[in-house]
Amino acid sequence: MSASKGLLTLATRQLQARWGETRFSWRDRKAQEFDDLYLSELMNSVNSALRVIDELDHLLEKVHADCD
Repeated sequence: MSASKGLLTLATRQLQARWGETRFSWRDRKAQEFDDLYLSELMNSVNSALRVIDELDHLLEKVHADCD
């Protein structure tokens, strides 16, 4: 699970960095709409997914410990 979390975190950071670069030159109302409609929601979803991955990781650790 931690590998998946790491990949998702890395991809999210890369996306945020590229979006920051794009926003440097794209500063109109449509850029703000794109950010509000798509990227903000995506970041919220990614954060939720990362929390679930953590929960699953802890659950799997508990199951593994209980089976030993």
